[in-house]
Amino acid sequence: MTIVCGVDHSPGARAAAQIAIGLSGRLGSRLVLVHAVQLPLPSREMGVAQPTIFEPVDRMREAGATRLEEIAKELGAPPETAREVRIGGAEEVIATAAEELEAELVAVGSRGLGSVAALVLGSVSRSLAIRGPCPTLIVPASASPVGDGPIMCAVDAGDGARAALAKAAEVAERLGLQLLLVTVEADDAPSSAGVERLVDEAGRGTRQKIALLRGEPAGAIVEAAEAHGADMIVVGSRGRGALAASVLGSVSASVAGRASCPVLVVRAPRPN
Repeated sequence: MTIVCGVDHSPGARAAAQIAIGLSGRLGSRLVLVHAVQLPLPSREMGVAQPTIFEPVDRMREAGATRLEEIAKELGAPPETAREVRIGGAEEVIATAAEELEAELVAVGSRGLGSVAALVLGSVSRSLAIRGPCPTLIVPASASPVGDGPIMCAVDAGDGARAALAKAAEVAERLGLQLLLVTVEADDAPSSAGVERLVDEAGRGTRQKIALLRGEPAGAIVEAAEAHGADMIVVGSRGRGALAASVLGSVSASVAGRASCPVLVVRAPRPN
C-alpha cells in the first residue's frame, strides 16, 4: 500500500504531509512525498510574446529536491519516506505519481498547492477529487493528526456513498477506530435499517455507531464530526442525488471546504 502526498511550502500542504506521515505509519503504508516543479510559461502582452528566461530543467529539479528535503526534515519525515521531484503542474504530477505507484490514496492541502483557490476548495484538491486515480484526502491547514477519534462516513443511497462506506470501513478497521455512520434525514434518506444493510454489505467487523441527522446536509455532517470528535470524514464524490453539482458533488465539496479535520473523498466506480 502506498500513500502519495503533494508537498510545497504552503500551510495546507505541510498539514497534509504531517497527516500522511502519521497515517502511513499506522496503516503500514509506504509514503511518497511528491514536489511539483512548474516550468515557466512565456508571457504575452497585447498579443506580443515577451522574452522569458528558462532555467535548465536539471537546475530546477535540483532546487526542487533541495526544497523537498528541507520540508521533509522540518516535518520530521522518517528516513524511509520516499521523495520525488517531478516537472509539471501540481495536479498532473500528483495524479501521475499516484497512478504509477498504484496509491491507495493521495493527500493534499485543502487550498491546493500554490494554485489559485477555487470557490470552496483549492483547484488542485478539487481536480484530484474529481479526476484522480484514487481517493483524495483533503487536509485543512489547521487539521490535527489522526488520533483515537472515530472515522465518520456520510451515508445515503447513492453509489458514491457505498464506495465511501467501503473505504471508511477499511480505514477504520486498519486503524482500530470506531466507524461512525451518519445520514441526514430527508424524504429520500435511508432509514436506520437501510443504513445497517449498507454496513452489512461492506462486510466489515469494525465497531460502528449510526447517527441520523437533520438540517442542511453539509452543515449537519460537519457539526456532527465536531460533536463526536471525528478525526476523519469520508464522503462520496457525487453528493446527494439532486444536490450533486457539476462533477464533484456540492455536499462533498462543501464538507471538504468547511471541515476542521481531513476529508477523504471517494468516487463511485465508473459504470462499465
